[in-house]
Amino acid sequence: MRKYILFFSIFLNILFILFYIVYKINSPTNELGILRQNICVKKFATNDTLFVIPKGITVSDVSEQGLAAIGQFENNRFSIVITTDEDLIDYEINKDSLNLFGNYYSSEIIDNKKNK
Repeated sequence: MRKYILFFSIFLNILFILFYIVYKINSPTNELGILRQNICVKKFATNDTLFVIPKGITVSDVSEQGLAAIGQFENNRFSIVITTDEDLIDYEINKDSLNLFGNYYSSEIIDNKKNK
């Protein structure tokens, strides 16, 4: 009986290690960096500028890698994490009122030569 428990334990450890390796290969690096240029954020398929993200902001790389990156339409994805002591987001909102497919935004790098 002990022999079966030992083999089962070894099998589970090998399985865990394989899943961990696949997860690490496919997950984002979450590497921190700083924006080099200003980024103009617009609502998708419109020309209306919502806001400009200034250069120098710290961002995290969230681009998928490996098999998870198949079908990804933009390879340079990043996230901006905002921390505050204030309550900024209302999570008690009715989910039907969220426009799930209308909240996509595109960004455009502002050419400093154009602005001058």
